[in-house]
Amino acid sequence: MPTANANRIVVVHVITGLNVGGAERMLWKLLAHADRERFDMRVVCLIGDGPVADDIRALGIPVLCLGARSPASGLKAVGRLRKYLLAARPDIVQGWMYHGNFAAWVGRWLIGRRVPLIWGVRQSLYDINKEKPGTAKIIRMCAWLSGAATKILYNSQTARQHHENIGYAPECGDWLPNGFDTDVFRPEPAARTALREELGLQPQAVLVGMVARYDPMKGHANFLKAAQLLAERRNDVHFVLAGRGVDSQNRLFVDAERSSALQGRLHLLGERQDIASITAALDIAVTPSVSEGFANAIGEAMSCAVPCVVTDVGDSAAVLGDGGRVVVAEDSQTLAAAIGELLDLAPERRQAIGMQARQRVLEQFSIQAVAQRYQDLYRSLAAAEDA
Repeated sequence: MPTANANRIVVVHVITGLNVGGAERMLWKLLAHADRERFDMRVVCLIGDGPVADDIRALGIPVLCLGARSPASGLKAVGRLRKYLLAARPDIVQGWMYHGNFAAWVGRWLIGRRVPLIWGVRQSLYDINKEKPGTAKIIRMCAWLSGAATKILYNSQTARQHHENIGYAPECGDWLPNGFDTDVFRPEPAARTALREELGLQPQAVLVGMVARYDPMKGHANFLKAAQLLAERRNDVHFVLAGRGVDSQNRLFVDAERSSALQGRLHLLGERQDIASITAALDIAVTPSVSEGFANAIGEAMSCAVPCVVTDVGDSAAVLGDGGRVVVAEDSQTLAAAIGELLDLAPERRQAIGMQARQRVLEQFSIQAVAQRYQDLYRSLAAAEDA
């Protein structure tokens, strides 16, 4: 294991897992844009390896996976975390998501040092009773412990309000949005051609897409209902879905494919590594979530100059601005109507909306600016600790 470098600020990030997801991708982007001469970044993953772990290691940043998949392995993981932190001697410990936040607090307590502790909360909380029972317990436990955090970073203002309403310490809270690499997520005409060729479609085929791992809170069922309504009205539209668990092994999608209106027009890509190209190939991007903080898929589509239809949850409407349409959650009729409204626009008008969305990301949500805000926070916390 690398030893601490006295000339750099050592930041240990503690995250639940490293499969492909919004928080995991944001962590990778932050690490990729970090000033490595000033910051010594490390990552601890509570469970096993995932694709993002490989991406982080490719940056030359060490990743320790604790393998905490059961109560017995969890106890061993706690011991490994303590040993790791004692050796790393971090200047800052940063948690990501509820379990990562709790583990970051436990780790700091175990090493007996008042190291600055940052928590990252990355979802809104409309109804805690809809969370898994174990997760709900962790959320409540973290509310009770939250005053021990030096800083609680919320990626949406809505998430901050929701969590402070259930007891998260307001004096510790701050807003720090997601950031997007607009050099990677950008308009790409070649991507439009490539995806249509992959799917065996004509170059002029219209693609409406949704990029999200499968989770009931992401709103896939609502998207499929809206897609069926649109497919019954128009014969030029195809529907593309990408994300972990979004494949023909999932009964929800199997049943949808059997619909006469969607047969041959529903394309399930599963988990992919070329999300930037898939997103850039779309005519309309849809984020129909039931609950969100700040959905990465929205910012990524905006960066690609793709107009969006989003549900009015979390900060989605505030992020989107004039880059598409906002609808109420869990209303397939309204969702279908909003998608249809954008599709009925002249291509030049849709393109103008998309470019307006991209400009909004460039001005407010670039990864360079967001990474700088994180690093400014690290510097200030480390300086305060040394004072």
